[in-house]
Amino acid sequence: MNPEIRYLPVYSLQQRITHWLIAVGFGFEWLSAWLVDHSDVDPLVWSDWHLMVGQALLLVVAWRLLLFFFAGSGHWRFFIPTREQRHILRDTLRFYASLGKTPLPDWYAFNPVWQPIYLLMIALATISVVSGFFHSGLPLVGDLSTAALHSSASKLLLWLAIAHVLFAVWHDAKGRGAQISGMLNGHKYFHIDAPQNAAPGNENSVSLDSLIGKQ
Repeated sequence: MNPEIRYLPVYSLQQRITHWLIAVGFGFEWLSAWLVDHSDVDPLVWSDWHLMVGQALLLVVAWRLLLFFFAGSGHWRFFIPTREQRHILRDTLRFYASLGKTPLPDWYAFNPVWQPIYLLMIALATISVVSGFFHSGLPLVGDLSTAALHSSASKLLLWLAIAHVLFAVWHDAKGRGAQISGMLNGHKYFHIDAPQNAAPGNENSVSLDSLIGKQ
């Protein structure tokens, strides 16, 4: 029996706006920082733009942190894997280990494998924008200054962002949930079988309740 396909809202408008503003804003920050160090253009101009966009990003990141405490998939609970999501975690790791040869499972808002990583990325984004205000390099602990903290957090965030984009494309190509378009229009597809009709061994056919869990 073919599974029922549901097209459901997952990501709120505010969540999507903050996601793309952060993506575009940090993209500009990484580019402008590179131009200051590796370009023949006026570094003061790019430094000023880097600082101004960073100030705007501080407001956007604060907005995103505020969404942690409002109902919806942007709530902090959706970044903590639950016992009900163990089958998604297991099947996703199996998908990675097989290099995409096994089925990619469905998930509601965020993949349990990446939930802690997304939390880390938000934390690094917060550290980056806050430490960027102290660009003179105020000392913190020992040899660690705000400038060094800003540089380290930004570089780690860059590598995680690149990995996030690559895996998001891979998930979208192999999965059936429309992961990338979901962050554009807020909706995802869910392929759902009734428990009595679910085929044994079909990791992609699950109940919607098991995807959301207690969240």
